Amino acid sequence: MKKLAISTAVASALLAPAAAMADTTLYGQFRYSFSAIDDPAAGIDGIQGVDNTSLFGLKGSKGKDVKAFFHIQTGAKADKDGEGDAFNQRFYFAGFSGGFGKVAFGRMTNAYKFPGFKLDPFYNLASVNAVGKFAGGGATYGLSPATNGFTDNALQYFSPSLGGLTVNVGTYIDDSNEDEHGFGAGVAYKTKKFNVGVQYASNAVVGTIPNVAADDDAIRVHGGIKLNKKFSAGFSYEMVGDGNDDEINYLYVTGTAGLTPKAKASLS
Repeated sequence: MKKLAISTAVASALLAPAAAMADTTLYGQFRYSFSAIDDPAAGIDGIQGVDNTSLFGLKGSKGKDVKAFFHIQTGAKADKDGEGDAFNQRFYFAGFSGGFGKVAFGRMTNAYKFPGFKLDPFYNLASVNAVGKFAGGGATYGLSPATNGFTDNALQYFSPSLGGLTVNVGTYIDDSNEDEHGFGAGVAYKTKKFNVGVQYASNAVVGTIPNVAADDDAIRVHGGIKLNKKFSAGFSYEMVGDGNDDEINYLYVTGTAGLTPKAKASLS
């Protein structure tokens, strides 16, 4: 009985700061598609109903000059997955932001992945993935597999904008006895009309950054231009090591048109 009381008290103490957050948002998205697929490589021929990462999440922040924040998100499939679970883990992180920039720790999108999936207006919608097989969401042709997945034990820092210039650095901690950590760094420049940047990711022998080969690295050059409120274009060029002293090159170019305030069309 005493153990139960202690556990309840600890749980209440942990939940109290979240409940006190000044700006807290609960959100959800239901995303599903029916697609006619003829893909011999994937063994699919016919109509496929695919959940495209339906999800819900909770995020909040508190503070003025320095804000504490958290963000948790879970997948909630509209059809049964392999285990029949109602939910599946996506990410959960927390940190601080202010005049110094932003620092966060937890399971999250790593800085190498971010500019790639941000370019694709239909990321997490039904598509053909980078290996040429039908897939429900994620990186498509031209974006490497490193544009998929979340990174555990990620500690990342993003600087404030200095005349449009920002830098980021991250370490992706290996908590096994091998003690082999991943590393990432990048720089970007952004104005109202265009942006350009370079992002680097490197794995040690353990390989803590998803879909980057162990003991290898990846480099992404990316950019974009906003022609007006309705039209934009962007590109991503990647050199990703395959773990055998060779590299695979990926080029993704996309143009997006806003048909209505809530509808978009994209050519990639």
